[in-house]
Amino acid sequence: MKQLCLALITILALSLSSCVQHQEKELKDSKETYGPRINAINYDSLYHLEEPPAYEPFPMYGAFLFGVATQNVPMVYDTKLSLPENIKKSTDVIYKETDGLSLGLDIYSNKTDKSSNPLILIIHGGYWKAGDKGEFYTQRAIEFVEMGYTVASINYRLSTNHKFPANIEDLRDGLLFLIEHAEEYNIDPSQIMTYGISAGGHLAAFMALAANSDREYVKGLNSSSFKGAISLYGIHDMSLTIQREHPFTELYIGTSYDLDTTNYIDASTTQHVDQNDPPILLIHGSLDGSVSVKNSDNLAQVLESKKVPYVYDRIEGWPHVMDFFSPIGERTLWQMHDFLQEYMPSEELKNKE
Repeated sequence: MKQLCLALITILALSLSSCVQHQEKELKDSKETYGPRINAINYDSLYHLEEPPAYEPFPMYGAFLFGVATQNVPMVYDTKLSLPENIKKSTDVIYKETDGLSLGLDIYSNKTDKSSNPLILIIHGGYWKAGDKGEFYTQRAIEFVEMGYTVASINYRLSTNHKFPANIEDLRDGLLFLIEHAEEYNIDPSQIMTYGISAGGHLAAFMALAANSDREYVKGLNSSSFKGAISLYGIHDMSLTIQREHPFTELYIGTSYDLDTTNYIDASTTQHVDQNDPPILLIHGSLDGSVSVKNSDNLAQVLESKKVPYVYDRIEGWPHVMDFFSPIGERTLWQMHDFLQEYMPSEELKNKE
């Protein structure tokens, strides 16, 4: 019996080796380049579509990875994109000094447009413990500026040393700084929308929804200035077992859920919804293994129950950071463009209607 098993294993190993060698030869002969490829987006054509671009779901995460590796799923988001000549960037504008840290903003605007434009605040992701406002968000900032907005990308204190609600206080102070310097940076302080992915998606929705609460960490904000939030695969419900037991969530809150549930509840976006809140755009993939889609499912249900306007594009069969890849990248841009045109149109978008 042992001999038979060894013989079968040997045959299988030889067969696999032969297959791998054959595939390697095919790849070498084909002269195709495999790995990430970045496709340019035709923005004018995309924004003129009446419906968002269609897509096909993946049966499993591995199928998505294989598609990326073979360039059947090309990227449409370039994390190293250069700033075009027509856009001005004010880098590392310090808005706050605290705990020995200098917290900064990068502010993007059109060099030829001196009017006061609605503000989009980009809030970076990184599970609250990492990330940065910098060049990673250049392409998104460019896309928003080309739509007619002034854009600010913000840094905040991270959970490695500072717990909730420290980052909320920083975002509040960043917004108050931008409002105070609105004329200098061509900002209309009465029109603000927040944008973020992952943990940034949580913070974007949180700021827009909590701005009209009585919490000290949003004191000074004018809730009527918030025209909405764009949240991509955000962390919205920390009562979910998968979220409250996640080590990065415990790091953010500073204690375990079992010891004290107070801040887990208060830090959940779902707990700050009322009928006076601005509209929310939610985009989340059902194959997201980093942030469960249940987060956005639950927030959508609460928004529905409170009759708060929202759009929820639940992307079946796609994972985390799906908007970096085609066609979800184009679909996400279409959704954001449509949402902005509906709820906070710039003069640029108004003129194109």
